[in-house]
Amino acid sequence: MKTPERCARCGSEKQQYKYGKNRSGTARYRCSECGKAYTPEPAKSTYSEEEKTTAIKTYYEGASGRGVGRLQKMSKANVFRWIKERAEKLPQAEATTAENTTKPVEVIELDELFWYVKKKK
Repeated sequence: MKTPERCARCGSEKQQYKYGKNRSGTARYRCSECGKAYTPEPAKSTYSEEEKTTAIKTYYEGASGRGVGRLQKMSKANVFRWIKERAEKLPQAEATTAENTTKPVEVIELDELFWYVKKKK
């Protein structure tokens, strides 16, 4: 069954045959001249800003990346990428440490682990 599609590689409009379907259900074609299999109009799987925000909020509420992916029916890699992109857009905060302050440090708090590690020496 011939179709009027144009090959993505050689540009030929002759002898383009149906070649099955993608996972998303869109038709694939094959050029009999160059042998290239292609999808003329692939389905774009994009998520709305609302879905992205919901996934990020769910992650920050304490769900794991894999858990968010399972709940939202999306890849955990998407969630981590969106978190990284949003973090890069945030303004950089200046770090202040005890060395940067002019006031002397009066109280230092240590936990039990410090004493345990010190004792192990």
